[in-house]
Amino acid sequence: MMLCEECPQNPACQNCLAALRAGAGQKVIPARTVRVKLGSGEVASAELRAICRTAIGLFCFEQKLSERVEVELAPDFRIVGKTFQGIHDVPYYVLDIEKVLRREEVLGRLLLEEFLQWHRSMEKHPTDMLAEWKEPEDERHRLIKEELQKLSILRQVETIYLYVMEYGHVRPIGAQRTEEMMEGDMRRVALEAVKRGASVREQLVSSDGTKMYELFASPLPDKTCGLALIDVTEAIAEERRRQHKEWEMYKQVLGAVTQDKLVLLTDAELAELAETAVKMATVLIQSAEDLASLRTECRRIMETTGIEEKRKFQYIVAVNEAATNTLKHGSGGTVTIHVASPENVIRVIVHDHGNGILLEELPRATLRQGYSSKHSLGVGFHVMLQFCDRLYLGTSPSGTRLVLECIIA
Repeated sequence: MMLCEECPQNPACQNCLAALRAGAGQKVIPARTVRVKLGSGEVASAELRAICRTAIGLFCFEQKLSERVEVELAPDFRIVGKTFQGIHDVPYYVLDIEKVLRREEVLGRLLLEEFLQWHRSMEKHPTDMLAEWKEPEDERHRLIKEELQKLSILRQVETIYLYVMEYGHVRPIGAQRTEEMMEGDMRRVALEAVKRGASVREQLVSSDGTKMYELFASPLPDKTCGLALIDVTEAIAEERRRQHKEWEMYKQVLGAVTQDKLVLLTDAELAELAETAVKMATVLIQSAEDLASLRTECRRIMETTGIEEKRKFQYIVAVNEAATNTLKHGSGGTVTIHVASPENVIRVIVHDHGNGILLEELPRATLRQGYSSKHSLGVGFHVMLQFCDRLYLGTSPSGTRLVLECIIA
């Protein structure tokens, strides 16, 4: 087996999909650049070229991928798994998915801003140092005292671990420490902060995948680096519960106002809708010229359904409006056309590449006629709602998905 010379742009070639050895999948066109973290801690860049439920295909010229890697598909979406070379003599690797990690921004910022040189006191607790502290003699001593006061407060919070990196080694300040396996990542982040000469923030996951941490590394004047590791597992869980309740409230409100014609769905629910139907065509929307191709494909597929001409025209107008929005409010998108036989419906799924719609903007973005902003669906949304039998909507930082349904009479 070999990769097609036109890969990944040739949708007809299925070699990269066959290498996944995991049943139905789809090619990623155009290929997406992703960040790959190797088992050694090094980071490489690769192209995501194929995906299915249990595996993904990566093309990586930079470096041979180690056995176990972590792939960052988006800031809040990472995949961990084992890799093997999928096609002989080609840097195309198949990653068997072991774990999917999702995170959401919970803390707007960390409590800790900086470390100073108090860590030279070794294992001495900052509270003890404050008890022995004399009146500050100059501005430098005053700043050190302020920092000790911050640290005295932070040390009382059991879920915050304080470390320092000196002479290339990471060590805990005091008796508290997290699992040693994470200290390799902490050293990597600390070295990056020292190299940049600026603070670096990163999220880490425990080796068993049960804990999520915010790591904040701040370079110190003596070329060492202070680190704060904050356990945000429960905070993230609580935030997700709150967001779920808020999402359900908006879902009920929008459903009631539109008599269940507009339905909010999660990414998983939208994926299930796509899987229960047969995909008939895919059209990439990158410029206004692509809209004509989309209308042609829709009409071609609808010709075999027996839908009356007026209804056909209205539905194509709605689809055109949805696709136009991907150009108006983003950098284009992807449109797939599906036919679901059991439900006897046509489903067109429009996925843009924008930043999504803020949850609090949804009522205005969908229900207020003429309302338009970078977070809205534009003035054409009322056309979509009027000319479709049902409209499903999902939005996240990775983009907005619209599913337009037309019942086949």
